[in-house]
Amino acid sequence: MNGPDRGAWRLIAARDFWVRLRERSFLISTLLNVGVISVLVLARAGGGLGGAPSFDLGTVGGSDVAEVANAAATLGYPDITVRVHPYPDPASADAALRDGSIDAVVTETQLYGLESVDQRLEALVQTSAHQIAVEAVFAEHHVPEAQRAAASRTSPLALGALQPAPPDRQNNAGVAFIGVLLLYGQLFGYGMWVATGVIEEKASRIVEMLLSAIRPRQLLAGKIIGIGVLGLAQLITIAAFAIGLALATGAGVVPATAIWAALLVIGWFILGYGFYASLFAAAGSLVSRMEELQNVIVPINLTILVSFIISIGSLQDPNSTLAVVASILPVSAALAMPVRIVLGVASGWQIALSLALLIGSAVALVPVGARLYAGAVLRTGSRVRLRDAWRAA
Repeated sequence: MNGPDRGAWRLIAARDFWVRLRERSFLISTLLNVGVISVLVLARAGGGLGGAPSFDLGTVGGSDVAEVANAAATLGYPDITVRVHPYPDPASADAALRDGSIDAVVTETQLYGLESVDQRLEALVQTSAHQIAVEAVFAEHHVPEAQRAAASRTSPLALGALQPAPPDRQNNAGVAFIGVLLLYGQLFGYGMWVATGVIEEKASRIVEMLLSAIRPRQLLAGKIIGIGVLGLAQLITIAAFAIGLALATGAGVVPATAIWAALLVIGWFILGYGFYASLFAAAGSLVSRMEELQNVIVPINLTILVSFIISIGSLQDPNSTLAVVASILPVSAALAMPVRIVLGVASGWQIALSLALLIGSAVALVPVGARLYAGAVLRTGSRVRLRDAWRAA
């Protein structure tokens, strides 16, 4: 155990990398991630996840109805797309409404949908109908053009903000959602692989042979690095696939933004994995059976889950106190801070402080996790208490 083991961690890392790479679970997780990402990207390309909304509006009536529908389409462009479909009679329009070809129908006296009319489409049609009616009154009373224009302005007051949000925040929110979803899956999944790998070696007694030639800290370092490199490779592959699919399907993602978000996800995965991996390894070393693992890692799982929930919430309000604090605290920064960076609201000092605390905490946790691992990894049977593992190291 005290023989020369400098650099032996590389052998352990290579072993864990190739063993996990050949497992069916790795292929399944990769395909599952690719499938989920494909659904999200295609949904975004079709108008979901922050994409520009679009509607199909049917018309029944003469030129006045068509004028209202076309004015609504002009009023919504480019933020909202309204496609106008004329129908010869109410029956054909109702049939199209029932089969989903259109979202609503406008006539000379009514705007109606299958069950209801989307509020955004309703606002456009009602506003255009009102403007056309007002214009008719103005024309009848020969109101001068200057007065018509002043009275017809839909936004007579200038719109401003003390701290204007980035104009592309809505699009970036979809990118951030996919990124944080990937981060959550990778941090939890590969942390679990570290913990289960430790238990497998304890149960098969392989760890006893390994520790006869290498120190516990070297063994732990090799395992964490090997599994982490595999997770990093998978993440890069999935990110490249997501960017390529988004560009190919016209999902409205700016290439520079997508690449920047992918780099953020990769970088924060490295930091987050470095923070959590030693904790997962230490937790795995405390038990000898898979059935006992879930109870031991509950605090870690809850921490990651709560961080993920806060990060999803910060997509709507990235400047809330909870989002800001979560993006700085080491236990949640790996998930919360990338979201705020992609949305363009994280200040330089917040990013610097978050990085310093996360890196410092990860560095401090490594020897703690290594000591618990060294004190518990050779003990089988009942669950090892933290105090006993610490003292036995």
